[in-house]
Parts: sequence; structure tokens; C-alpha cells
Amino acid sequence: MQMVQATDEFLTSLGKSGLLSHSEIMLATANYGLQAKSCAGEVADVLVNKGILTEFQASRMLQGEYRDLIIDGYKVMYMLGSGGMGYVYAAQEPDSEWKVALKVLAENLKDDRGAVSRFQLEAQAGLRLTHPNIVRTLAIKKAENIYGSIHYVVMELVQGVNLVELLELRRPISYARAADIIMQVAEGLDYSHKQGLIHRDIKPENLLVRSNGSAKILDFGLAMLDENGEEFSMAMIHGQNCVGTADFIAPEQAADSYAIDSRADIYSLGCTFYSALTCKVPFPTKSVSEKLEAHRTKQPRPIQEVRPDVPDRLAKIIRKMMSKKPEDRFSSAAEVVEYVKPFATRKVVNFDWDKVLGKRAKRAERRRLKRLLNQQSGSSLSGSSITGSAIGSRVHPSNIETIVNKDTRLDGSNGS
Repeated sequence: MQMVQATDEFLTSLGKSGLLSHSEIMLATANYGLQAKSCAGEVADVLVNKGILTEFQASRMLQGEYRDLIIDGYKVMYMLGSGGMGYVYAAQEPDSEWKVALKVLAENLKDDRGAVSRFQLEAQAGLRLTHPNIVRTLAIKKAENIYGSIHYVVMELVQGVNLVELLELRRPISYARAADIIMQVAEGLDYSHKQGLIHRDIKPENLLVRSNGSAKILDFGLAMLDENGEEFSMAMIHGQNCVGTADFIAPEQAADSYAIDSRADIYSLGCTFYSALTCKVPFPTKSVSEKLEAHRTKQPRPIQEVRPDVPDRLAKIIRKMMSKKPEDRFSSAAEVVEYVKPFATRKVVNFDWDKVLGKRAKRAERRRLKRLLNQQSGSSLSGSSITGSAIGSRVHPSNIETIVNKDTRLDGSNGS
């Protein structure tokens, strides 16, 4: 990575980035004496302190990486998060002050047809859903510039912490708060199920909680549309018959993710409820295969051994949600709402948004640098964030989202 050292070099890169026009750069240079600064770092500090650049923008500029700070007219403000397929940024819409979230496919995957298809299918699923407990998808777009194609999705910007981050802030959380979050998620799932969409990857990291206590589901990247449709065909071509996250996956989903119904989401939501209360995944074993076997044959440690304050009836509700057989679970997410609601209390969530973003940015930067190193070394796994194994097969980037991945951040790993 080439670090920008000289003042002139920084100002030239700033012009190329498109963040400021030539006249705006000239005005800032005159008003703040930028040419007199001894190095690029001092220039960046001034522009950040004056509110002209964000810390994220300045950091990227100093690293000599300015080309993706404007995406199809959207001005990238800061990093919201990262995943196996790319990054999520907060961005300002062209010609307005309106802020949105941009989910951008990683550059090393832009020519991978399987990854692009999965990315587009997620957005298509999201476009079908408009509900207060689901993060809204606003548009699917593709931009072209001198560096090639950029696939991205415009989404609702939600300033919230995911459930893992909430547990890091408030460990443990009250059963009333946890019940309220789960109830809201069940309301969102009931709506999506009625639209014919099964999420298939409900887990703590896919649930956002805002400061007012409202909860939203994100990432419908594994949502099952219609087994007669495009996603099912793609799955059969690429052998994608098992998707989800090993710590939260329903037994029948691990066997065949296309032979399931909405009750698979109820099982995953029950596992998530269990984790919210215990700060542990239901089956904290080491290997993916052991986790899948445990979901099929074992019972988790009773919640009340960890949380004696949890009422008996609520513990029974969670056990029913996590029943091994779908027919033994609640028949619908609406039924989950009905049973959990008496235990739910909405509470505000106090968190420092800047600190949350800082932690996410560090994880994303580690992931980004790893991608760069993998690209330079020619690694075939450069786009993968999967920490589990491929269950007896090698992983190709086009199959990234099809592996049952191991997710143990609730057990103390950093998930990075």
C-alpha cells in the first residue's frame, strides 16, 4: 500500500477522488493555508477538523486509495460494516443531503458470476419487503468507471448496533429487553414469510437494534424465493444445497436448505433468543460437523442454569422454538409474537455510535487488507469470510454463501 506523504500529492489525489471540486480545493487551500502544511497528514487533519472530510475519507486518501470514495455519484462518508461478499458504507446521495447505506460487492468478486447472482438475488428479495422491522432495500445498481464495474445496492441507513454488539455493551441483557427484540424480529419474519420469503440466516449479527429499542432484520442474502425460480436453478447448478450459519441453523435446513418452510427461521430465532439471554451459542463445540450433529441430536444447556431469573414459561417458549422437529415448534412467526409479547419491554439502548463505527472499521480494515494480500498472492479464497470448513470440499468464491459457516463470536472470538 502506497502511503501519501507530500502535501501536493494529497491535494492532487483529493481532486481525483471527486470529493471536492477544483474550486472547493482552491478555497480550502487559501482559507486554511494548506500549501504551507509540511505533510499530507497535517492537511488531512485540518480538513477533518473543519468538517470538510470525514476521518474515513481522510484515512483512505492518506493510503492513496481515493478512487472508490465516489460511487456513481454517491459520496462515501464512512464504513458501516463488512462481510464475506463486500462492504457496507454510509453515503450521501447525489445532489442532496440524504444519507443512505451502500452495500458494495467486493472488487475481487465483480467478475464472479455466482457471487454477482447471489448479490443481486439478495437485493431482489429485499425490494419485495417493506416493513418497520426489516431494513429496506431501495435500489439495485451497477456503475461503470475507468476501473471496471461496481455492483451495489442502495439501502435504508440504520444507526443501530447488532445483537452481538449489544451484548458486548450490556452483558447480560434483561429477559424483557431480549423478548422485545425477538418479538419485533418475529413480526418482521411473519411479514416476510407471508411474502413467500424465508430468511434462512437469522442470527445475532443479522439483527439491528436502534437507540429507541426498535429492531430490524438485515441481510436477506440467503432468503429462499421460489424453488421454481432463478435462485433454485442457480443453487442446483453450483451445488448450493446447504446454507446458513452453523450455530443457529435448523436441523432440517442443514440437511437441505430447499426442503424447509418458515419454521426453520423460528428455530434460528429460538437459538438467537437463547444466545441473547446466555451470551453463549446453544452448542459451543469446535467443529461445524459437531455443531450440526448437536442441532440434530442434543439439547442445549438449560437457560435457567445460566439465567435463573428467566421465567419458566419463557424458557419453555424458547425450548419449543428450538424443537428438533418442525411440527413441534410454533406453526408461525405470528404465534411466536403472541407468546413472547407478555414478557417484552421496550427499552432505550445507549451506545456511542462513533465507537461502534470505529470497532467495525478496524474489523473491516483487517478483512480488506487480508483480501488485498490474498489477491496479490493469487489465493482462490480472497473473497471468503467463512470461518467454518466446506464440509469435505474446497471452496470456490462462487460458492461463498453456500457453506454452513461457523459463527462463535458469542463465545469470545472476534468474528473478524
